[in-house]
Amino acid sequence: MAPGLSRVSRGLILIPLLLVLALVIACGSAAPAEPQIIEKEVVKEVPKEVIVEKEVVKEVEVIKEVVVTPEIYEKKTHEGAAVQVAPGAKAEAKENPYYIAEATRGGFINMSQYADVRQRMIHQSSVLNMNMAPLFNNLIEYNPETADQGDLRCDLCESWELADDGVTYTFKVHPDATWWDGTPVTAKDVVFSLESMVAPDQFPAIKGRSTSTHCNTGLYYDSGQARAIDEKTAEVVIKFPSGGFFPAIANHTCLIIPEHVVVGQEIAQAGSNMEGLVGSGPFKFVDYVKEVSVEYTRNDDYFKEGRPYIDGMKHFVMTDSGRVIAAFKTGQILTSNQSIDNLTVAEALQLDEEMDNLTMHWAGPISMMYVQMNTAKAPFDNPDIRKAVKLAVNPQPIIENISEGMYAKGYPLPRGFWYSLPDTEYDNLPGYRDVDGQKHPDDLAEARKLVANAGMDNIEIVLHARNCCDYPDVAVLVKQQLEEALGWDITLRVMESGAGFDAYWAGDYQFAVQGGSIFMNDPDALFARYIRGTTPQWSGGGRGKYYAPAGVEALFDQQVREPDQEKRKAIVQEMGRLAYEGSANPYIYWVDRHHGVEHRIQNFNFTYQGSRWEHVWCDPECN
Repeated sequence: MAPGLSRVSRGLILIPLLLVLALVIACGSAAPAEPQIIEKEVVKEVPKEVIVEKEVVKEVEVIKEVVVTPEIYEKKTHEGAAVQVAPGAKAEAKENPYYIAEATRGGFINMSQYADVRQRMIHQSSVLNMNMAPLFNNLIEYNPETADQGDLRCDLCESWELADDGVTYTFKVHPDATWWDGTPVTAKDVVFSLESMVAPDQFPAIKGRSTSTHCNTGLYYDSGQARAIDEKTAEVVIKFPSGGFFPAIANHTCLIIPEHVVVGQEIAQAGSNMEGLVGSGPFKFVDYVKEVSVEYTRNDDYFKEGRPYIDGMKHFVMTDSGRVIAAFKTGQILTSNQSIDNLTVAEALQLDEEMDNLTMHWAGPISMMYVQMNTAKAPFDNPDIRKAVKLAVNPQPIIENISEGMYAKGYPLPRGFWYSLPDTEYDNLPGYRDVDGQKHPDDLAEARKLVANAGMDNIEIVLHARNCCDYPDVAVLVKQQLEEALGWDITLRVMESGAGFDAYWAGDYQFAVQGGSIFMNDPDALFARYIRGTTPQWSGGGRGKYYAPAGVEALFDQQVREPDQEKRKAIVQEMGRLAYEGSANPYIYWVDRHHGVEHRIQNFNFTYQGSRWEHVWCDPECN
């Protein structure tokens, strides 16, 4: 077993708001032969009628460190009130080289990735952007060199300053930052990137391409409120004073992209066109093989002198947990490119137990699992049928089966935080309540009554699941529960991950088991999922169609601006109740995530957003 199972507490996931702006600004060998991944089949319960669909694709030495003035950061705790960023705060650059004496250069790291790259624009998928993050930079980043998951620092910026009005930020872009084609990274790129996040339709190359709920810059920034003061100075005016702005722009979905490429050459920066990428990051794109791998090499002109340490890396698509386990055990992969690797909790715990040279890091809640219903297709265009599903699904047996009891029930507001509902309300919430460990009989009776009244008690329907992330296994259990409780005849259709994305964007499904993550554990992130980005479109029937629980959006606008935490708590709790009543995506459970890392990889810390890998090195050498 690895020395010391690394377990980050739930409290630390809240720290992105405890130290939400705690900025400390700073701003090998050749690739080995492609590994022969050993196939190892893992037998899982899947009904015989499962149909697996194949997809068809159409288509430095000196970096600056910031000294931060004390008491300028928003801090949130379970008990404490929010303290807004103080007007007039600033972080000025000083000499402090990014130098680590024990770091060694060289080596090549193979990693697993949970799904193939598919995003049509760079701001569309946080999890798929773990493939893109090494190629680009954020303006602000989660610091991957500390165990403090709330530590943010400059990435492309060299310094920042907040005016006395509390809403006007001035960012200095690093003077040495350049795009791969040699063009300097400028303040115009920062302004353009913010615009592409909140109003992509104004640019022909990315028109009609939706941004992700993870890229929540639009919660705090309105189109047209940024300008380039000079080549390296950008001014950004946010809507209202908020500690949520920095965590939002530090998300890997909110990368800075080149205006001269997207606008000047009309080339979208997207996972669906890897060859057209022009980044600024520590690694450059080498090769992409569909559904197989993405390869990277060191950017020798990277503006952070001396970084990255390793020569390159390769991310291999592995959707089967048996392949991941075998590759870890044979040393053919050393880690995954993020905290999604298609291993179940039991498999992750067992792998950590069996491998002395690997540590499994844990943190959460980071994401949630839910039943996703298409409100544009029968029978889920009927709100009574959606309610029946919520009442009939029994979360606890699924939690026991999938996570050995580790995960928490999927209440719209998770338990244990400053904004949570009273315990008595959780204990008596229909759909989640138990009697002696069994599903509450009143919930099952009400679900059956709703279905019978709608004439939907003997129907044939199709349940979809993408082939990753426990979705098929959870879908098997959901199928069994709904068939038993409601008398439905359900066919389970498992799709390759990319094909699933295509089906959901097209609205070509009835209902599915799906999951999502949050960019910080705060109501801003929790409820943005209901009203922005991917989820409301998939629930609404596909791209450009939206469904959100009634009343949530209006209250969201109130809570995001409310400085008094007690008043905000009351608003958030009411939003939780409205989401419970009207959501087309009832949550089953909240997910703790794991990230397995082989001990040859040095200077790794579990971060909320994964990593661009510029800071790690190998000791002994990674081959």
